[in-house]
Amino acid sequence: MVEKDDATKKPTAKGPTTKKTPAKKMNVYLISFVITLIVFFLGMFVGLGIERFMLSNLMKKTTSIESSIQEIELELLYFQGLSTNESCTFLKEVVRKTNNKLDIFANQLGAYSDRNILFTRGQVTDLKTKYTSLLIKDWLLQEKIKTDCGANVVSVLYFYSTEGCNDCIVQGDILTLLKEVFKDKLMVFPLDVGIDSDMVKILMARFDIEPMPTIVVNNEKYEGVITKEQLSGIICSEIPSIEECI
Repeated sequence: MVEKDDATKKPTAKGPTTKKTPAKKMNVYLISFVITLIVFFLGMFVGLGIERFMLSNLMKKTTSIESSIQEIELELLYFQGLSTNESCTFLKEVVRKTNNKLDIFANQLGAYSDRNILFTRGQVTDLKTKYTSLLIKDWLLQEKIKTDCGANVVSVLYFYSTEGCNDCIVQGDILTLLKEVFKDKLMVFPLDVGIDSDMVKILMARFDIEPMPTIVVNNEKYEGVITKEQLSGIICSEIPSIEECI
């Protein structure tokens, strides 16, 4: 058998090999970096737009509530001294609606604050301070109307802290449950003691508020977590004639 000489074998064809030069590699990295940077800034821009849109809506609601409270103050001045049933019925209804607006606003503000706020943190703090002032003003008006007109409504001042207070979360949940039970018969005014407000400090001094949480019902102070059953009893002792207490 005759073996073919290696020299007669045809060389195997190989495709051209391409190697990336350092300059080409650098261009790829640079393009990737630029794209990543564009996506990052685009995300920040969209996030800023969403935050400002939500904040703008909250500010509009604050203005609306503030206008409602100013109207109540004017109506109180107008009806002062008249003491008619019609005026009292009207004022109670206006305060009820304003309190409901404050409840809705509080939920929306809380949901907004729980987001990873990057660009509007200072404005949110200002909004919380304004909301607290509106709450206190609404509470004062409610107490004034209760004195002048009488009302089957229980007002609860709820002092709490957002800093390391697990009991405050528990008490807040209990008040939320009772609000669902008693509805418009229960008005809760939650006051964050961490808000920089002179009126919060004045009320804390008036009721000698120290431990958190603390609630005040009809000038009576209750410290620590008050259970649903205990608080229901307190509410019903104030307005025993309502359906929920019979």
